[in-house]
Amino acid sequence: MLIHRGKFTLKRENSTHTAGFCILHAAPEQLTQQINLLHPEERSYYETLKFDRRRESYLLGRISAKKAIGALSSFEDLGKIAIGAGIFQFPVVKYAVTRNLQVSITHCDGLGIALSYPEVHPLGIDLERTDKANTEAIKEQLTADELALTGTVPLPGDVTCTMIWTMKEALSKILRTGLTMDLKLLEIQSLAKEGDLYTSHFKHLIQYRAISCYAGAHVCSIVVPGKTTPDLDQFWQFFRETVSR
Repeated sequence: MLIHRGKFTLKRENSTHTAGFCILHAAPEQLTQQINLLHPEERSYYETLKFDRRRESYLLGRISAKKAIGALSSFEDLGKIAIGAGIFQFPVVKYAVTRNLQVSITHCDGLGIALSYPEVHPLGIDLERTDKANTEAIKEQLTADELALTGTVPLPGDVTCTMIWTMKEALSKILRTGLTMDLKLLEIQSLAKEGDLYTSHFKHLIQYRAISCYAGAHVCSIVVPGKTTPDLDQFWQFFRETVSR
C-alpha cells in the first residue's frame, strides 16, 4: 500500500484557505485490512455490496477521503467520521470533530484520490485512465468546439479527450449534480499547456477553472474557483510518483 498525504494552500485576493489530500494506491486485500476505519454506518452499507469491484471502489473512496480529512484537520480517529451520500450521490462528511469540512473523491485502477476542504471554498477532482477504446464514447459527449480544442495541445487525441472529460466530471462534483445535468453546461472554453500542466476555463460557468496533469496512463483534473491560486506542486509530484510505479 502506498499513501501520500499533505496539505496545500488556496490563495485568494483577500483570504487564504487550506485543503488536505490523500493519494492512495492499494490492492484489494490491503484495503480490507483498513476496514476498521469505517464508521458503523459505512460498515453496514459496505456489507450490502455484493460485487468485489464495488466493494473495492467503496473502500478506496472512503479510506482516501478520511485520510485526506486527517491530513487537513490532524484528527486521526477516523472511524468516528462517516462519509454518507447526498440525494445525487455526492459525498457528505458526518460527525467530523472539525465542522464544515467536505470532500471530493475519485478512484480508478486501485488508485483513490481525495481532497478535503472547507465548505467556504469548494474543490472538485476526477481521475481517469486514458483508454483508446473509450475515446469514441467520450467524443460523442463533447461539443464541436471541445473536439476542436483537442488539437491545440501537444498530446495524443485520446489523452486530450479524456482530459476534457475529467475536467467536466470534476466541475460536476463541485455542483453536486454528477452527470445528471445537460453536459453542454459544463463545456470547456479553452485548453492550454502551462509548464507540465494543462489549464482550462469553462464556457458557461466562468467562475471556475481546471488544472490537469497527465502522467503514466492516467489524467487527473482539479477544478478550483477561477480567482484562486492553489499551491499544488507537492500534490502533482506525489501523483506522478504514484501512477508511474
